[in-house]
Amino acid sequence: RFLQSATIRVINAEDPFLATLEEMDAIRLYPSRDIQAIETTMHEGEPYTSFVLKDLGRFEVWGIGAHMALDASLAILASLVEEDVEIVREKLKRYKGIKKRFDIIAKEDHFALIDDYGHHPTEIKATLASAKTYAHLTGLKTITAIWQPHKYSRTIDNLESFVQCFEGVDKLVILPVWKAGEKEVFIDFEKAFARYAPVFAPRVHRKDAAIEIFPNEEGYERFDEGVVISFGAGDITYQLRGVV
Repeated sequence: RFLQSATIRVINAEDPFLATLEEMDAIRLYPSRDIQAIETTMHEGEPYTSFVLKDLGRFEVWGIGAHMALDASLAILASLVEEDVEIVREKLKRYKGIKKRFDIIAKEDHFALIDDYGHHPTEIKATLASAKTYAHLTGLKTITAIWQPHKYSRTIDNLESFVQCFEGVDKLVILPVWKAGEKEVFIDFEKAFARYAPVFAPRVHRKDAAIEIFPNEEGYERFDEGVVISFGAGDITYQLRGVV
């Protein structure tokens, strides 16, 4: 229905569902053949994804990952309906994304703090891949993920996928579930995520270029090295900024 009401339609023709809309009048992108030579670069400490789109030449967009090239390509093709390609190319370079999508809120030589809205395992997995690339480019050695699960129903329905999506992190911190109006349901996070030996904490505290957690009255941990990246659609974003 959303696509039918649009005046300009650009679709990923390799998406299993969108590929079935053969009769719909739309501009079609075939990522496997239309997007080539994807590279990640750094400009003044900021990450960019560079890629070649069809016969239109090379573009750059802020962010990291093949998904950035895909999203940007769809936007480019839509913009070209009404705009010159060189104007689109230049404006895309200046686009810095939106808050809470790989939002780098603190950066030091030894530490980076990133806030991300991802609250589904597919999003988290893709963003962690970007975080690993970012860590490599900036010389940071470790990745700590802080996860605030969003809703009991989503967590239970996708529990195994959530377990798998954190593969490769050096440390996992799990906060209480953001209920979003749901009734509390017991989830055995300790058992499900045992492979990560996670740290459970009621909240996180931002202190200068570091994150501090207090798992209990006697425990204390401080993260001030490597990449620390948070995931969640609750109040984690405010905790990281010291607002709550």
